Amino acid sequence: MRIRVEYEVKSELRFLSNLDMMNVIQRALRRGNIPYALSEGFNPHIRLSMGTVLPVGLWGQREYFDLELAAPMSIEDFVSKMNVVLPPAIKINQASKIEQSTPALMKVINATAYVFVINSDNFDVSAWRDQVLNQDILTVKSRGKKKGIDKDLKKGIYKIELINNELETKIILWVSSGEPVNIRYDELLDMMQQTGLDSSLVIDVYRQGNYIKVGERFYSPLEKVKVFE
Repeated sequence: MRIRVEYEVKSELRFLSNLDMMNVIQRALRRGNIPYALSEGFNPHIRLSMGTVLPVGLWGQREYFDLELAAPMSIEDFVSKMNVVLPPAIKINQASKIEQSTPALMKVINATAYVFVINSDNFDVSAWRDQVLNQDILTVKSRGKKKGIDKDLKKGIYKIELINNELETKIILWVSSGEPVNIRYDELLDMMQQTGLDSSLVIDVYRQGNYIKVGERFYSPLEKVKVFE
């Protein structure tokens, strides 16, 4: 039995590395007596496959992992047992059974939504968004493996949403992950600085979720499985 799990990482654990997160999940599986499957060979490990790495310094509302079970288990029982043993800053939101042939998360996730919370008292966020969307090129220096190389983010920015209240504004940037260009959150911060949104205005940054973009629609990795199963 194979399941796909959606979980939340709260802001208290924003500096946890991907390896540390894997260790936390694995310890919870053991403590919760989850019937996880093990790989074969001299050094067997839990058949756990994490989604795209949550950058150190960010927290995430909807993160994902795939898990293979050695014995059937109800989804409700799995979620309940895991949430009892996980740290308070990590919570399983939901899970779903998936087919053995379902592609791995890393192979299908191609879009990400980052949320930048800013102090917008004296800043016209709507005008800034229009300016960014009207640009033909948005070039920054790459912060990925090929550091310092010019990277055009414009072709990978799909949409920008604004959520306003009296004290702050949330800027949600829906961007590509992988192809046509892999966009990092720190590159988006550089782009904001270059287009007039000073980094001192940024209060918080987090990842709303990873998505599978099909045409103009964005599906969560769980929705994609449910829609096309």
